[in-house]
Amino acid sequence: METIPQASSKQKQLALLGLVLVAIAPTVSVITGFALKAGIIAAFVFMFTKLWMFGLPAFWYLKVEGGERSYSMPKEGGWTISALLGIGMIFVIAIAYFLLGDLVLRSEDLHEILEPFGLTVPWKLAIGILFWIFINSVLEEYVFRWFITSKLEQILGGKWRPILLSAAIFTLHHTIALAFFIDPLGNALASLGVFIGGVIFSWLYVQYRSIWVAWVAHALADVAIFAIAWQLIVGF
Repeated sequence: METIPQASSKQKQLALLGLVLVAIAPTVSVITGFALKAGIIAAFVFMFTKLWMFGLPAFWYLKVEGGERSYSMPKEGGWTISALLGIGMIFVIAIAYFLLGDLVLRSEDLHEILEPFGLTVPWKLAIGILFWIFINSVLEEYVFRWFITSKLEQILGGKWRPILLSAAIFTLHHTIALAFFIDPLGNALASLGVFIGGVIFSWLYVQYRSIWVAWVAHALADVAIFAIAWQLIVGF
């Protein structure tokens, strides 16, 4: 496991500024899309924040900090443990849905949120699911694990404080979004699940220094989540 070198005071200040600028983008996207229900504006802001989340970390790392380009390929394996953790999360999500789904999930609310975007149409929902699993999850690993977790390591030092805080930041915008789909109890339980997932993904990144290793577990968890969404919207 590689460790982040001890950062100077100036490096910590730069890391904190970059962290704040990047970390607010997902929350802006969620608030605009769900809380304000801004229709076409929400779609525009969603795309803008995705570009913001993708472009700013690379610009910050390469131009502001003078880092070297990397594709985050794993050097110490990790594929098997990530796959096993992902499969474990699939089982946990499936069991939670079987036990609590009828109590905390409202199909009509999901329809109301997704319909303005055309995502109640099966083929459009299928494209959306493929985007979330194979593109959005990679983007989230790039932002929350590679950039945010690394910045927190520079600022805080150590291993577990950056992991736990990055998981909390990862959970925040999910909690806001979930408030529009499920009741408070369901949101609390789901947010706890997201936080635990965030801890797992961040641990995988810190342990193996590759977003691709963390992405395997993330993508598998998303398969279970979006299978539930498909069942609620389309049915099997």
